[in-house]
Amino acid sequence: MSSTVRVRRSRRTVAVAAALGVVALGGSLALPAQSASAEGVKGAKLSVQAPAAVGFAGQPVAFTETITNTGTEATTFSLVLETTSEAGTPSNAITIDYKDRASGAWKSVPLEFHHGAESASYSGAVHNITVPAGKTVTLNLRIGAPMGLPHQGASNGGFRSISLRSAVGAPGSWVKLAEQVKTIKVESIRSSLRSVPATAVAGGAPIEFDAVLANPTPSGYVNLGNVLFSDPHATVQVRRADGAWTTLKKVSGGAVDDLVGVYLQGRDSGIGAGKTVVSKVRVSYDASTPLGATEIHPCVLVNEGSTPFSGTTACGTASTVKVVAATEAPAKPATKAPAKPVAEPATGAAPAADPAAPAPAPTAAPAAPVPQATAPTAPATAELAATGAGSSTVPAVVAATLATLGAGAVLLARRLRRRS
Repeated sequence: MSSTVRVRRSRRTVAVAAALGVVALGGSLALPAQSASAEGVKGAKLSVQAPAAVGFAGQPVAFTETITNTGTEATTFSLVLETTSEAGTPSNAITIDYKDRASGAWKSVPLEFHHGAESASYSGAVHNITVPAGKTVTLNLRIGAPMGLPHQGASNGGFRSISLRSAVGAPGSWVKLAEQVKTIKVESIRSSLRSVPATAVAGGAPIEFDAVLANPTPSGYVNLGNVLFSDPHATVQVRRADGAWTTLKKVSGGAVDDLVGVYLQGRDSGIGAGKTVVSKVRVSYDASTPLGATEIHPCVLVNEGSTPFSGTTACGTASTVKVVAATEAPAKPATKAPAKPVAEPATGAAPAADPAAPAPAPTAAPAAPVPQATAPTAPATAELAATGAGSSTVPAVVAATLATLGAGAVLLARRLRRRS
């Protein structure tokens, strides 16, 4: 009897202990749920006002992204940013910056570059974005396609657009609370020539035309070289705002018989977003210039390095000029002075002038007007050089054009050598 009682007590003791264990276990599992309830529910919305386009090899363009905290308490978020572009995208091709809300200074978003067989991507994040419950915070950002570093432009590669993926997440979690994808076009600066004469005389008068630099993009450009390549025997002048003609210094790419370049606005000039600059140019060929066809070729260099014509390069359509031999101008027929009529006394003639009276002052000839600088006009349609992306038309290539020549720009002149 006693043994049976002991067994029953032992089983009851085990049952109670088991029950307590379940309660204890249940209590311990319930704690995180209670804690999560105390922390509140996390949620967010994201609105991205990305730019419609950026300029290839240009300065970054500003935009905003707005995070709304739909949760029940203040939350610190992270904004993950990722770009995807064509496989031809090189490293140092894309940048993203954000404005620090505390200092107001622009800071770079550290980006990791990943290159695949079919596409390339950059990824990074902005952290510690605290948004009160039910409130919104707007971040100021900017994105650009600089194609390299200052005075170290990328030598090849290119892309027509950037796919920007923005996602909001909470620290310690891989769950995306909100996400948006925007497509940003990549447009190009353009150079072209207008009204170039078909022929020029060796040793003769210069030919005149317009060189047009157009920036239809929303990006400004700095470290810019607006270059005109021509025959080594040619002298290139540009008319300044005061109407004076200035002879430009020739820069050679290497070989003696290469085309040489001149910088129309200087080696490190710039142009604002949406601006157009028209330069009045004249070119003369000395008497030793080989006769035949030669080219005048406009190109734009961005972030040119220490080597002439290196960096990110875009070229417009070349114009062909035929250099011909100087010919003697036909002799002008001699002009005979008209015979003086015989003076006859006239009735009522004015009295003779007093010989002692002073002679009237001679009438001065009107001075020749000083030529005025040409005002900027709308650019002519430019055809850009073929690019690494494999397209040769302006609408499709806009961005990739700048990338093809690049480091090979030193050989540009050889490829554009005079066609005899």
